[in-house]
Parts: sequence; structure tokens; C-alpha cells
Amino acid sequence: MRDPYARRLERLHGAISQEGIDAFLVLSLEGSDYPNLFYLTGFRGSFGIFIADDDPLFLTDPRYTEKVRREVPELPLKEVRGRWTEPLKEELRGRGIRNIGINSRTTTLKLLEVLEEGIPGVEFVPLDGPIEKLRLTKDENEIELMGEAMEITEEGLSWALKRLSPGVAEREVALELEMWYRRNGAEDVSFELIVAFGENSSMPHYRPHPGERRLRRGDVVLFDVGVRYGGYCSDLTRTFAFGRPQAEFPEIYRAVLKANLAAIRGIRAGLSGVEADKLAREVIEEAGFGERFGHGLGHGVGIQVHEGPRLSPTSEDTLEPGMTVTVEPGIYLPGEFGVRIEDLGVVREGGLELLSRFPKDLGAVTI
Repeated sequence: MRDPYARRLERLHGAISQEGIDAFLVLSLEGSDYPNLFYLTGFRGSFGIFIADDDPLFLTDPRYTEKVRREVPELPLKEVRGRWTEPLKEELRGRGIRNIGINSRTTTLKLLEVLEEGIPGVEFVPLDGPIEKLRLTKDENEIELMGEAMEITEEGLSWALKRLSPGVAEREVALELEMWYRRNGAEDVSFELIVAFGENSSMPHYRPHPGERRLRRGDVVLFDVGVRYGGYCSDLTRTFAFGRPQAEFPEIYRAVLKANLAAIRGIRAGLSGVEADKLAREVIEEAGFGERFGHGLGHGVGIQVHEGPRLSPTSEDTLEPGMTVTVEPGIYLPGEFGVRIEDLGVVREGGLELLSRFPKDLGAVTI
């Protein structure tokens, strides 16, 4: 296999060898484990089975045979027709595999039952996300792709801000921005884009409803946006005032910005997810809004827009060089407005290297 996939497979071998098992099986049935299959092979389809051992093999059905040969030509390929358990059983038995690891995070109890009934004589050993653990830290190529995704994200946000006008609907802005992203280099959006006006900005994961809100002068405007580029995601949030905002807005905004900057300055390798969260949370608590910051400070971003590590009061993670994380403190006043400022950065030994550069000082947020 070519780099970087060969290196990733080697790292996986090192991890599973400690468990005393013969191989690892990645099952992506209609996309059920797409992120891990893509990480190990580069395949971008919805059905694939990958036997990860010293002689790796990719199995897929006729829908994807040609696609696999184009995307991962160096991998041996076996086409499966009908029940996929039969050719998989032949391969595992032919290789003398007695036990094989499976991902306990993505394998359902029903799928485990299908494997055990369809392939007797082989022990399927649930392992706790060994590939997800490898994905926690990114190599420089992955970081570069995320940087490209962020550049597209920020260019699109600049474009959208210039087109805001009284009476425009949240859904309309989100749709037009998604179309802009797709026309300008993004292969997809990272998630359903959030565009929230006025009181709707007080809901951290707001989604517009059929009676969608239209923009009015004095509204707070929150954009939570991101795109996928080269298989990797970006995630960015900025909050603006459309005209003269409510009187409380500057105070709230300053508190969130102060928390955002404190966390960015303090995050470094070796810090725990709890300690990272505390950097921002203490600032918001000191400002008197601790009860209005109800979510964690951030999360990992990569092939998925939400992955490990977690930066929160309950996190069990420790930050390592190469982890890519968001820093997104927020204060939300139900029924009035909310402010969230989210950046994306790479954890380094000496600090956090930002991938996001979009302006966020108070003087730049009035539109």
C-alpha cells in the first residue's frame, strides 16, 4: 500500500498485536463505518469490507468494483455477490484466521450475530475503537487538507455576509451559502449549516423550521459553518450584529471573546480536556454567565466534524501534538440571543496553531 495508508495500517497492526488477535476487520455496510474505512484505504463508497492483516484484502460488490480499482489500485480486490458472509468466510478460513478484531463502537449486536452465525469457527473480538484512537492525531497532510477546507469556509462566510439584507430568511441564506461552497471547491458541507437570526441564535444547535425567521435590523446573526475538502472537515462559528444590537450584546460578546482567546493562549500538548475547558469556563463564570455556557469548550475535527478528543468538564482525554480541536465558548440568553465564537486549531507542543483566521474582534462584527 502507498503512504499514508501503509503507515496507518502498520500503526493498527501495532495496536491490535497487543490484544493477541490475528487481524482486524473493518465492515462498512452502506456507510456504517465509512470514516474508518476511508482512513485506512482512501475508499469513498458506501459498501466495503477490509481485512487488515499482513496481506490486506478489500471486498466490495459490483457497484464499487471499478471505483475501488481507481481509488485504491494497490489493494488486492475481491468482488462479492449475494451474501457477503460467504466470501468473507472463505477468506478468513483460507488465511487460517482463528480470531479477528471488530470495532465495538460501530458494530451492532445484530451485525455481530450475523458474523457469528455466518462464519462459525472464527472468534470475533470487539475492540474499543482502535482506528478512532489512531485518528485522534493528524499528520501534516491531513492538517493541510483541513486548512484548505477552512479557507473555503471563510471565503464563503465573507461572501454570505455581503448578501445579508432585511427580510432575507435563515433557510435561504444557508441554502445559497451551501451552493456557493459546492461551486467553489468544497466536496460537501461538514454538517447542516446553521444560520440563526435574533432569538434563534440562543439555541446552540438551532435548525430552521418551516415558519423560518427573517432578518431584521438590530438582530444578532450567528453562522456555524464548515465544509469537507479532500475527505476532511472544517468547523467555524462567528456571531455578528446586523445594525445596532441589543444593549447587552457588547458585554456578552466581550466575555465570550475573552474566553475564546484565553483558551487559545492556554491550550498545549499535555493539557487534559478538562483543563482546556476550564481555561474558558472560568472566564465566563467570572463574568457572571456560567449557567449560560451549557456545552463543552470543543471537540476534535477530522474525517468527521465531531470526533475525539473532547474538551469538556467530563472529558477523559489528554491533548497530544497533532490533535485538531475546536475552541467554541458561548453564552446563550433564551428567547433573546446567543453568542458563540468558534475557532479550529492544531495542538502543538508549545500551544495551539490556528487554522481559522476570520476576524472576531468586537469592532469587526457589526454588519
